[in-house]
Amino acid sequence: LREIRERQPWNPDVLTLLWEIKRMRSLLLRLDQVSCDLRRPTGLMGDIYDELMQQIAVEPCVVERKEWTAEILEAPYKLRKGMGPR
Repeated sequence: LREIRERQPWNPDVLTLLWEIKRMRSLLLRLDQVSCDLRRPTGLMGDIYDELMQQIAVEPCVVERKEWTAEILEAPYKLRKGMGPR
C-alpha cells in the first residue's frame, strides 16, 4: 500500500481508496482476533456464521498476519544455554 501511495502522492482519490483499504483490513484482522470468543448462533445464522469464519480465515491480510506470527514464534536459530527446543 505504501508503494502505491508513493507512486501517486498527489492523487486524493488514491489516498482515499488506500485509507478505505486500510480500514477494511483492520476490521478483518480485529474480527479474526475475536472470532475464537464468539459463540456460534443456532439455526440459519449458524450457517452464515460458519461461512463468514471460513471467508475470514482465507483473507490475504489474515493469512499474512498468521504467517508473520508463526515466523516470530519459531525457535530461535541459536538456542541459548539451558533452552530446549520448543
